Amino acid sequence: MPVPPPEVQREANRLNDQALQAHAAGGNDEAISLLRMAITLNPGQPLYHNNLGELLRLQGLTDLAMLSLDEAIRLNPNYAEAHSNRGNLLRQLNRGEEAIAEYRIALRLKPDFVDALNNLGAALLDRNDHAEAAEVLKKAVKLNPEIGMAQRNLGMALSALNDLKGAEAAYKASLVARIKPADGGAAETHLLLGDIARANNDLDGALQWYERSWHERPGYGEAHNRYAVALMVDGRYREAWPHFEARWSLAETNVDKRPFTQPFWKGEALAPGQTLLLFTEQGVGESLVLWSLLPELLARGITPVIECDPRMIPILQRSFPGIEMYGRANPPHPRLAAADLAMQATLFDIARVFRNSPADCTGALPIRADLERAAALRAQYQAGSGQPLVGIAWHSSSPKLGAPKSARLTDFAPFLALPGLRFVDLQYGNRAADRDALKQAHGVEVIADPAIDQLKDLDAFAAQVAAMDMVISTSNTTAHMAAALGKPTLILLHHGISPHWYWTRNGETTPWYPTARLLRQSETGDWRSLAEKVAVELKQRFS
Repeated sequence: MPVPPPEVQREANRLNDQALQAHAAGGNDEAISLLRMAITLNPGQPLYHNNLGELLRLQGLTDLAMLSLDEAIRLNPNYAEAHSNRGNLLRQLNRGEEAIAEYRIALRLKPDFVDALNNLGAALLDRNDHAEAAEVLKKAVKLNPEIGMAQRNLGMALSALNDLKGAEAAYKASLVARIKPADGGAAETHLLLGDIARANNDLDGALQWYERSWHERPGYGEAHNRYAVALMVDGRYREAWPHFEARWSLAETNVDKRPFTQPFWKGEALAPGQTLLLFTEQGVGESLVLWSLLPELLARGITPVIECDPRMIPILQRSFPGIEMYGRANPPHPRLAAADLAMQATLFDIARVFRNSPADCTGALPIRADLERAAALRAQYQAGSGQPLVGIAWHSSSPKLGAPKSARLTDFAPFLALPGLRFVDLQYGNRAADRDALKQAHGVEVIADPAIDQLKDLDAFAAQVAAMDMVISTSNTTAHMAAALGKPTLILLHHGISPHWYWTRNGETTPWYPTARLLRQSETGDWRSLAEKVAVELKQRFS
């Protein structure tokens, strides 16, 4: 490609500089136009193609961005910045492994390239490779501690590795370095510091950080939502409910939104002939907590029409006979647009009316399992032994919260090895490898029933749980099902204040489940100590 005359090169450079200034002032469209003019004057300059590709990426014009970055790399295969920017584009397109490969190329070309180190660390976080992410990001902040995003990403990696002290230091360093508003600014860091305080059992500190977060970014839904959950954990329901409305602004709640047009019910009386459309949100566990409210709604003379997870309908029809119920579907069942459904509400809206403090919880447990089926399962599992049945579950598959809530089945060995008891696997998903590891390490077998798929058939699962004498579970759907059915339930909780509003700030009880006891880790990851406490409990109960 011919090299343009010096004066043309200077003009192209001037246009490139103007483009960068326009971008800094927020004028991306102008910047893109100036870069295209620079490329017209000097098409062989990879810098211009790289800058154009990055701006097109920021504008969401990903196909054009890829063409520009590919051209920059074609012109200069050793252009580290272009490889790093191409990695950013691939990450934006959810092509994480390809993005990581590009960042590694950039770092081979330029080992101390801090932006590429930070970008690689972020991509490793995306795939939950926390250990390597921490290693890479430590190098980035050592080279330049003033890059706030690298400090924050390091904090996220260290937090996932349970290095809470290191994570807190990194988050605070990111506040000193400052993060651009486009990257979340200080608000997201305040949010993460609130999570660290909560994990350290400092609820008051968590509340303060969450409040600072939404003051930094007014209307920040995630901050209001976490603030609300923290208040609810502390039993301050009345204060929490207004902030809890912010959950509807979160991307993760999009799946819960319904196309219903009725106004939301706030506790007012309904006219004769009118009733309420009641629908569920969030997971099965949350709904199992809140179905205890339905008797109070019925006592007000309101018999709702319910839309819920189809798997719950057999259980709910048994528990609340005569109520119309429809499985959640898109589009919704035509009945749900009928004129007599004057207002709509979620179970949380019902809670807002009836629960303003823990003292308002009635202890009602209206959920009913198929007792005939439960009796048959009990006989099957006991196999004529007459031994007590103890159901167990140990894992959560929640993408955001599952890791700290999950134990290894072998962690439960101190009580699983007790004689005279039959332990039954109530864990959802295929966990055969966990059972095999337990048998190999400790010679202990746990009964598993392949005929029951907890994820597909909740009614069968409810019967299976009802067949137990006792249930021991980490925080997951099994814990909720057992406690909602009124089974004696030991719920094993990870260290720190729970991110779940129903498990309370401290102590062994929750007002939502009167037959449940909460056992809490004293140190992060120490499931064995809890298992030893469970062993003592089982010996006392079944001796």
